[in-house]
Amino acid sequence: MRKTLLILLSVLAIPGVSEAKLKKSMKKECLVCHENWLLEAKVKSPKLLTKRAFAAADKLMCLSCHDGSMADDRLTFLGLNHFSHPVNKKVPEDFKIPKGFPLKDGKLYCGTCHTPHTKTGSEKKLDYTFMRYPNVNSALCIKCHEANSKHGMNHPILEDTKGKLKPEFALKIKELGGKVTRNGELQCESCHSAHRGRAKEALLEPVNRSQLCAVCHIDNVNSKEHPNFRNHPIHKKFPKGADLAFFKEQKAITESVECLTCHKVHKEKNKHLVVAEEGKLCILCHVEQKAVNLTKHNINGNSCKSCHTPHKAKGRELWSREIPENAFDYASLINAKGKDDILCLSCHYPQSVVDGKKVEDVGLLTHPTGKKVKEKVHLPLPGGTMSCTTCHDPHHAYNNSPKGKFLREPRLKLCYTCHKQEADVKNGPHGEIDKKRWKRGDCAACHNVHKAKGGYLSRVVYGEISPMEPPVDGFCLACHDPEGMAKHKIKQSVFNEHPVGVKNPTDKLPGKKVSCVTCHNPHTHKEELLRIPVRGSSQLCLTCHSDQNLKGTPHDLLNNREVKLTEKERKELLKKGACSACHTPHNPKFKVLWALEPGKGKTIGEKLCSSCHAKGGLAADKTVGKHTHPMGREVTEKNLKMIENSRLPLINQMTGHPAKRGEPGVLDCMTCHNPHNGADNERLTRYTVAGDSALCTACHVKEGAVIGTPHDMRVVHKDFKNALGKSVLKDGVCSACHVPHRAKDSLLWATEIKKVTDNRMSNYCLTCHSKGGVAEDKVVKYYTHPHKDVVLRNFNRPGRQGDWPLFTKDGKEVHVGGEIACETCHDPHVWSKWQKNPPGKPVEGTVINSFLRNRDVSGSICVDCHGLDALYRYKFFHYKQARSGKESYR
Repeated sequence: MRKTLLILLSVLAIPGVSEAKLKKSMKKECLVCHENWLLEAKVKSPKLLTKRAFAAADKLMCLSCHDGSMADDRLTFLGLNHFSHPVNKKVPEDFKIPKGFPLKDGKLYCGTCHTPHTKTGSEKKLDYTFMRYPNVNSALCIKCHEANSKHGMNHPILEDTKGKLKPEFALKIKELGGKVTRNGELQCESCHSAHRGRAKEALLEPVNRSQLCAVCHIDNVNSKEHPNFRNHPIHKKFPKGADLAFFKEQKAITESVECLTCHKVHKEKNKHLVVAEEGKLCILCHVEQKAVNLTKHNINGNSCKSCHTPHKAKGRELWSREIPENAFDYASLINAKGKDDILCLSCHYPQSVVDGKKVEDVGLLTHPTGKKVKEKVHLPLPGGTMSCTTCHDPHHAYNNSPKGKFLREPRLKLCYTCHKQEADVKNGPHGEIDKKRWKRGDCAACHNVHKAKGGYLSRVVYGEISPMEPPVDGFCLACHDPEGMAKHKIKQSVFNEHPVGVKNPTDKLPGKKVSCVTCHNPHTHKEELLRIPVRGSSQLCLTCHSDQNLKGTPHDLLNNREVKLTEKERKELLKKGACSACHTPHNPKFKVLWALEPGKGKTIGEKLCSSCHAKGGLAADKTVGKHTHPMGREVTEKNLKMIENSRLPLINQMTGHPAKRGEPGVLDCMTCHNPHNGADNERLTRYTVAGDSALCTACHVKEGAVIGTPHDMRVVHKDFKNALGKSVLKDGVCSACHVPHRAKDSLLWATEIKKVTDNRMSNYCLTCHSKGGVAEDKVVKYYTHPHKDVVLRNFNRPGRQGDWPLFTKDGKEVHVGGEIACETCHDPHVWSKWQKNPPGKPVEGTVINSFLRNRDVSGSICVDCHGLDALYRYKFFHYKQARSGKESYR
């Protein structure tokens, strides 16, 4: 202490030293740092707490004051011992320390950069006070770390960043405790701080999760915190097979993919400070994609860069190429909807030229994309749907061939991956197409994945077909044509085949409209390439035509024992199905897909039915006979109207099908019969015949009034023990007199006609109403009306009631010159209107001649000639007592 006082007193005694200078010098008291001089005098004292002598600028000497007890220290020495500039560290031999920067025992120490004896700095320049060199714009740092500031090999600073640092980034740096130049440029302290570091290498922020880089390079990162698909993702695990050894050798971050995994900040000669050449860097991680260097996609040796960029990409997948408007137009034109399709089309669009070479496009008809795949497949599905990259790997082909089409697998295997069901084509007839050119079951025999020539990716060209027909039919007909590959199976008939282009009536077969592929599966090996078999029951046909099942009907020839089929016919029918007995979908011999040679007849129905229902046919025992129900033009317009009202169909003679409203149609076999089934399963009639003869009375409504009258044999013969009664029960009311086919005479007369008179019309009635007839108890004995020298006329006149028809001898109705027959006065179907008892309930005393057209002869044809005497003339026909000897009755 005495020595210290002596020194202070000597200083004060020095002439010319003012009080102000003394105060200033006290701030730099030598003893503050050189306290070790005092310790030397006391080193032998046993009472000292320490006998160690501190060297000047020793770390502990500095920390004896800068220990955080001062406010400035608390802000300055944040990372001391952990993240500050290293001290007590030996300098590597290859590291040259500039002149004027001392070491202590060959090691860095605080005094290497700092000294209280420096002329630099002042109270107003605390940023470099006590520094051996003014650290303006990181000048002190650069003195030692000159190699880390060289242009082009290090992170740009100073003039390289002039005008490039955004104000918001500069503010972030200052908030972290970093510094920028007065001109807003980066400097060493923008990232590093010798005493205030928070991470290794005296960094302001850690870099293990790219935190420090993201302060400024926020537009170049893609992380969970800052998602931006246009940049390479960070915080990600390294892909399998990545060359981690290389990155470790480069001292890059390897815990996860970060900014400093690929980039270096200092001493990197590669462009953009990447740790390897750009052509090799990507494949250090993306090992599976390195084969791209051997393909056409390695444009001018640019490798990955030909298509990708790690930062600020133009599109998804880090796409580096500008996507022209033409590519978007083309994508819309070909309906490309895959997630990444537009990337591929950015080069592969029509008239595209890349680096002077024309690029091939996929054509206007190409494999669809953007669709979900039903099957679980191992191929990539971007966004869950098909894309170009589902089948193509843009980085290499499955066999690494430079000439490959970038397919992920061999072509056939690739197709069958999704189209598993179509793989069966190998075993079917379509698997044998053009063996010389294609492999067995090769899809390319019929399809082109790109640049197809027709619908369904057709490889063949086909012409225009009807607008009503689906395009797929044209595809089929391109080969099934006289000049096509399948010319042995073509349309040859002049008659229409199974219709296409019409609404599909079921969802059990594909397509909204019927087409070739509705029934046929071109890829199967099944018989006739049918989706559902026809063998036996014709199940395929019944899928749509469910109401036309023949099972249990006489037309089910396979199960109809009455039909005698040869063994050959039975085998053929079994093979092609029950429907094939009459129909065939292809090359029919007549309308309605008729499989047989049509028979004789005026109408379509007659020609179709007579194929079998004729002499020598399968149904020769069931022909219509000479006298049969009239058809075609024989039916009057009046009767046609009745048919329409009956809801029985008229048949269009152009198509053979029931006529639609407004179409011309005539009475035909199918008007009354449904050849596939019907209300009457035995006769295949649309309405029943047994009982009330519903089929007949549907059209013949007026004649249906016979039901319940004495002409209704069910009423007359209640016991039905005789043959007529049994027949009427089975064949209906009308069958007592009429049958539709194989009749004995005109008017479809059911029985043999007796020749009682010379007038056929009267004989119809007298066959029963005569001795030996069914109605012999109601015989008319007197019936002849004179006809010689008499001309009768049936015409309308005032007072005439109803129609009193005249007939020729052969039974034809005429208006002039005919004869009076039974039917002139009687309507055998209609009970007399003046009958007091209800129809169908005759009682004792009922008049038996109640089928008169009128109550009496008033207004009848009799009055036309006989006037008031007509009543007596009328009685002449029925009563013996009326036949007197008077001249007037002769």
